[in-house]
Amino acid sequence: MLAEAPADLSLDPFLAIFSRWRHEQDESDWIDLADYAHMPKGAGIMLIGKQGGFSVNLDDPGIGLLYSGRKDFAGTIEQRVLAATHRCLRFAKRLNAEPEYPKQLKLLPSAWEIFINDRLNFPNTNETDQRLRGGIEAALNLLFGAGAYSMKKEDDPQRRYAFSVRAKRADIEQLMEKTLAAKA
Repeated sequence: MLAEAPADLSLDPFLAIFSRWRHEQDESDWIDLADYAHMPKGAGIMLIGKQGGFSVNLDDPGIGLLYSGRKDFAGTIEQRVLAATHRCLRFAKRLNAEPEYPKQLKLLPSAWEIFINDRLNFPNTNETDQRLRGGIEAALNLLFGAGAYSMKKEDDPQRRYAFSVRAKRADIEQLMEKTLAAKA
């Protein structure tokens, strides 16, 4: 999920928040914390767990919150996209409630980057697009409504299979409700 922030936003508050989260016992089994904020483009501040990673990401197209799942994804492509979206939303909501959260960082629940990290099994090819697009679109239709969003595929075959998604409007609470309803 992308965000808006001033260029001089300090990522230090996220170090404090993620450090505290790392020592809490929850289903994510956090194991490490990494500070890449010194790099102009990249992971920013990353909390790494056995199930996946969550970060304040500085990579293109701009600052945002990134959930990168590692395991515990089952079902169809649609179900997997919805599960990853739910995890990102859950962490975003929790992060936004933290007292140290910098209020200058405005989350944009209508702006998402979706990508598949598994380049071996899902290279950025037409064949992969034929296999996955229908499931991704089904998830986006459930989240935003058919025709209420745009999606642009990453065309460079050297990059990950990915989409930039922009919805006409979206709210974190409503998106969470939709992902929960899809799990039921």
